[in-house]
Amino acid sequence: SSGINAEYGQCTSPRLWKHHVAACKSRGERPTVLFPQYWMRVVPPTPGQPKKTVKFECSFQMSKPEIKEYLEGIYNVKVESINTQVVDGEMFKFMTELGVKSHVNPHSKIAFVVLRDMEFKYPDHKESVKG
Repeated sequence: SSGINAEYGQCTSPRLWKHHVAACKSRGERPTVLFPQYWMRVVPPTPGQPKKTVKFECSFQMSKPEIKEYLEGIYNVKVESINTQVVDGEMFKFMTELGVKSHVNPHSKIAFVVLRDMEFKYPDHKESVKG
């Protein structure tokens, strides 16, 4: 995808924002912004995961360069490398009055981010719940 929504003429990629603004100014238009639905959340580490590696769940639309740009731009951390993995959703079967029903949780995209020159300490949820 090009990062620009052709139907609405709106920029959907932070990487192309500068080019979009310049193109709009050259045409005498006011640039419009469509905030992409990018999100990331920290998930618990896998056993034996190095301390410099942080595990995130992120939106499927985010590529590796966009994940790096997102973390470095918003949180001001230096990223050494990124590996991504798509994880299949879990399937559940349960009994109802009408028989067996099944439900599949949605798939998710996991990003393993290696930080440069710093270690990440996962928060201890047990201590924060005590208050």
